[in-house]
Amino acid sequence: MKNTVVLYGAYDRYNYGDNLMPILLELFFRTKHPQKTERLDFIYASIDSSDLSKYSCMPTVAMKSLLSLDENSSIIVVGGEVLGADVGTLYTHVQDNYYYTRFLKAVRRYSPGMLTKIAKLFYPAVWIYPYIPQKSSFKNKVKVIYNTVGGGPVQSQVNYIKEADYISSRDQRTFDEVNKWSSTELVPDSVLIASEIVDDAFFSKHVRKEITDYCRDNKYITVQACPYKVQFTAKQMARELDSVKNETDLDVILLPIGYASGHDDVLFLKEVQSFATTNLKVQYELNVWEIMYLLSRSQSFYGTSLHGVITAMSFGIPHFCLNGKIDKITSFVKTWSVAPFIKPITVTDIKSMVIQMEKFDNSELLNAVSRSQGIISASLNKVADML
Repeated sequence: MKNTVVLYGAYDRYNYGDNLMPILLELFFRTKHPQKTERLDFIYASIDSSDLSKYSCMPTVAMKSLLSLDENSSIIVVGGEVLGADVGTLYTHVQDNYYYTRFLKAVRRYSPGMLTKIAKLFYPAVWIYPYIPQKSSFKNKVKVIYNTVGGGPVQSQVNYIKEADYISSRDQRTFDEVNKWSSTELVPDSVLIASEIVDDAFFSKHVRKEITDYCRDNKYITVQACPYKVQFTAKQMARELDSVKNETDLDVILLPIGYASGHDDVLFLKEVQSFATTNLKVQYELNVWEIMYLLSRSQSFYGTSLHGVITAMSFGIPHFCLNGKIDKITSFVKTWSVAPFIKPITVTDIKSMVIQMEKFDNSELLNAVSRSQGIISASLNKVADML
C-alpha cells in the first residue's frame, strides 16, 4: 500500500514562487529517491481546489477534503511566507475582482476580525492560520513537515508548531522566531535547487520556441515590480530603463512574476511601459517554466519578488532587490547570497548596476549557490526518510 504525501501550499492562485515550490519538491524526490517515490502518492492541496494547468501548474484539491487521510500520511507545508498568514489575508489574495479586493483591504484596515468572518464564510480554510495544520483535525495519525517556510507564528499557533515532525526555516529571521518554540533547521528556500534539477532538455519541453529563440538571439535584463512594494513611480522607473536602453546594447524585459491579487505586477509594469520613450517589452501570460527560463538567461534581474531573486540566484544571475523594506528578501539574501546582492538598491541605481554586471565574475555566487543547494538536498533527504 502506498503512503500519501500531501504537498500543501498557497497555490490555488497563480503566483510563480508558490506554484513552483511543490513541483520542484516532487521532481527532487522522484529524481533523487526513485525507489522511495514508487511507493508514494503525491497530492497537491491548497485551501481551495483549483486548476492552473494552463500555466504548467498542478491542479489542487481542498485541504478540507483530506482530513480522513490514512495513517502514515504526511502533510508537507511546501514553503512560502506562510507562518503568519491568516485566512483573511489569504482570502484577499485569491480575488480576481479589483473592487472587491479593495473592499476587503478596507475591511482589514478597520476591522480585521470582520475580514476573518467574511473569509470563513466564503473560503474553505480548515484553520484560521490555514498553513499551520493542526494534527487533531485529522481522523488518523499524520506527520506534519514544514519545508523552508518563512514568517513568524502568532502566539495562538505556537502549540501547533511544536507538534511538527520537522521544520526548516528559509532565512535567519524566521529561524530565530521559530527556534523560540521548536527545533528548526536553517535551510534556503527550496526553489534555489531549480538549476540542479531543471535542465535544457526540460525547458525545451515546457517553454515556447519563440521565447527560447528570443533568449538565444538577444542580451537583456529582467525587471519586475509589484505596485504595493515599490518606493518609486512608474515614470521614475521608465526614465531609468530608458537610460539602460539608450546607453547599453541590452534589451529590457518587463517580467510580471506575481499574477495573483495583492501582487498585480502587470498593472505597474504596463504603466512603466506606457511612460517609456524606448521599446520596453512586457512578457505576460507565461507559464512557470517560461518565467524561470527568462530569468535564467538574463544578464541581471531587478525586482521586488523574492522568488524572482531566488530563481536568478539559482542560475548564477545577478539579482537586486529594489526595496530595502521587504524583510523576506533582505533577510534571504543576507543569509544566503554574496556581495553586492546582499544590499538593496534604488530604482536610480539600475543603470549603473547593469553596466557593472557586464563584467561581473559570478564564480563566488555559483559557489554560494552550490553550498546552499547542498544544504537543501541534505534537508530534503531527511524529509524523504520520513515519508
